[in-house]
Amino acid sequence: MKKECFFSIRAKFTLGIIIICLLIGSLAIFSVNRIATGIIDREYSDRAEQISRAMANTIDPDDLFELRNAVYDIYTGVDEVVTSTEWGSDAWNAYMANYDSIREMPVFHKLQDHFRVYQDIFGVDCIYVTYYRTSLSHAIYIVDGAYGEDECPPGCVDSFEDGIWPDEQDPIVPATITNEDVYGWLVTAAYPVMRDGELVAHVCVDISMNDIRAKERSYVIITALSMLALTVIMLIVVLLYVGRNVIRPVVALSDTARNYCAENNDVVHHAFEKLQFTTHDEIGQLLSSMQQMETDMNTNINALIDTQVALRETEKKASTMEALAVKDSLTGVRNKTAYDHEVHELERDLADGFWEFGLAMVDLNFLKKTNDTYGHEKGNISIRRLCMLVCEVFEHSAVFRIGGDEFVVILKNRDYRNVDHLIADFNDRLEQLQNDSTLQPWERISAAIGYAACDKSVDKSVDDVFKKADKAMYERKVAMKAQRKD
Repeated sequence: MKKECFFSIRAKFTLGIIIICLLIGSLAIFSVNRIATGIIDREYSDRAEQISRAMANTIDPDDLFELRNAVYDIYTGVDEVVTSTEWGSDAWNAYMANYDSIREMPVFHKLQDHFRVYQDIFGVDCIYVTYYRTSLSHAIYIVDGAYGEDECPPGCVDSFEDGIWPDEQDPIVPATITNEDVYGWLVTAAYPVMRDGELVAHVCVDISMNDIRAKERSYVIITALSMLALTVIMLIVVLLYVGRNVIRPVVALSDTARNYCAENNDVVHHAFEKLQFTTHDEIGQLLSSMQQMETDMNTNINALIDTQVALRETEKKASTMEALAVKDSLTGVRNKTAYDHEVHELERDLADGFWEFGLAMVDLNFLKKTNDTYGHEKGNISIRRLCMLVCEVFEHSAVFRIGGDEFVVILKNRDYRNVDHLIADFNDRLEQLQNDSTLQPWERISAAIGYAACDKSVDKSVDDVFKKADKAMYERKVAMKAQRKD
């Protein structure tokens, strides 16, 4: 009978605490998740609206007006509009063939390149322009900055009933968040482009939220597990209070545990070791277990600290060795090993459809003559001086020393687009050095440069581009020798 009574009280307290903790935990998880989701959604929506507004203000309305009219004239002239719901079908392909001439317009490429530059700057998924026909629920794509298969071609028409459409009184389309099978979580904002008070079209921005949604789910799981662990701890504490005539040791254990958690968990503690009461029952066993746990934790913390110290030293040595492995000892730029690694990355980019890069080969002239006449140390000065010049001219590109007097520059983005100007600047600076009578002979360096851009219709690998650049460099060297003879 006594055993039944004791079990009944324990069961009631256990069940009550579990229910309360579950309710509180569920409410806390739901509230935190809702608050975090609201903050994140607002932040992404604000960013999409700011970018769309900024793009609408930077675009030339006259250019967009010209392109929109060209697309819209074809749209209104076809017998039947085939929407993107039939993407890839024969009817859709036949309909889209009407817009082939749009891609040949210079203004189309100008606007598309403009959007792609800002896509890279802002780090968004896509920036594009649509022209809305609200009465027909049609969104007509004018130009899309996306690459490859993600690009919606000019004249493509989206048609859907759900969503927010602009009207004449308020052409601004607020940011909306959707979850689609193809793109997942996506926030989209559109801002109107006006010309002489007339609406031309809307600049739209798409930003993927898939990564942040995945993090939200992981945070919810972590919160749920934390609440579960807290529930177990609270249950143990409450059960200790049930026993009669054990208030003092239970309070001591509770206070010790509470203060223990409030302190730093990455240092050694002796809180439970200082408790001296002995009850010869479950509470005494609990105290002994907590003391053993503290001892084990202190042992583990000490071992962890030792491991962290050793790991830091190992990482430091590994970082130093890695830096030395890819660094040229004479010039300080990256060496042939680093270049081979970069070539591997470029090959992956080529496989993914990225081909906007070029290679510049630079070769120092008369190095052997300098070494034979003035010594190898002066030859090293010539090499370092050429390296410094290459790095100054191509300051936004990666420079590699792949041989004794040979350098390779990988040009992307800004340097890729300005390569002609940079090569001219490089040659001008070389000429200035050669004409500077205040310099020593080994400082008046001469070098040949050859450049080749990747051509996706011809080049199948980075080595193909390298061979073209190397050939151009040797042709330049021959031309320079011919000029000296003249």
